[in-house]
Amino acid sequence: MTTGELRPDDASDPAAFVELLRQLKDRSGLTYRQLEQRAASAGDVLARSTAADILRRSTLPRPEVVAAFVRACGAGDQAETWLRARHRLAAGQFAPPSPAPEPPPVDAVTTVAPERADPARPRWFARPAPLALLVVAALLATIGVGFWLERRDDEQGRAAQSTDPTTSAGGGARSPSAGPSQIRPVRSPHLCLTEGRDRTGQYTKEIAVQRPCTEATPPDTSLAPVADGMFFIYWVHPVLGKGCLTIREEDPGRNLLEPWNEEDCSASRSKQVFHFEPTGTVPDAYRIRPDRSELCVGLRDDDSDVSTAALVEPCTGGPDQVFLVNALPGN
Repeated sequence: MTTGELRPDDASDPAAFVELLRQLKDRSGLTYRQLEQRAASAGDVLARSTAADILRRSTLPRPEVVAAFVRACGAGDQAETWLRARHRLAAGQFAPPSPAPEPPPVDAVTTVAPERADPARPRWFARPAPLALLVVAALLATIGVGFWLERRDDEQGRAAQSTDPTTSAGGGARSPSAGPSQIRPVRSPHLCLTEGRDRTGQYTKEIAVQRPCTEATPPDTSLAPVADGMFFIYWVHPVLGKGCLTIREEDPGRNLLEPWNEEDCSASRSKQVFHFEPTGTVPDAYRIRPDRSELCVGLRDDDSDVSTAALVEPCTGGPDQVFLVNALPGN
């Protein structure tokens, strides 16, 4: 088959690109298991869980995943077209080639003030005003964010290939280093905490989940010190900006971790400040505990599967509540 009427070059943003991939799968009529088998027969690696997960997200899959997915769907002759579209979007060029639109009137530009009125809602993912989005996209294209993202992906992939974290005197540092970091479950060091969705479907906003480290950016994770052993856990996204992980305190999604805009992050909010407590078991292994709390960050239902949500829960001392925290190259 070919892509037919599907035109990946017309995708206006990552979410639209993923929607076109979803339509490509629907046209193929193949199950996720069949996609996995077809990819393997072609020499590609495309786990059925990976294929299913990329279609649930609104961020760009890695280039090799896109190529394997397109070929498995029977559109291998169009793989370069899909990769070209993905590269354009990764570079921040979200609008397809077309005449530049007229700027909207000043009083027509929307703001996110109404959302800020509700402190329980995450604000990081509020959609920017149209003019602001155009400005951000232009700036990202200028600085070559696409190259930056790919390089960061490569660096994080290399860091995740080793299951042994960097050692230090005395069996590990008393506190992790500030700056760009990876947070990995000690029992599944090939996975990283990053942005994803609640698999139960009860909460529809972005939350912290565990995913393969090679697919964990964007956003980039960074630690910012608040006090001795206390940190904000920031996510830095090339389009959505910077947000701190915050414990959700109401249903649906109670106790999950979600990003809030940096401007709404405060050291006085215990739900946004985390103590990294060294376990002493292996170097750079920590329990992550909310400030002024007897709880620990763990994984839902002690699950080790990809896309399992992180959440705060009573401390058990179990391995699902121990994380390796490593500085990334160039920290």
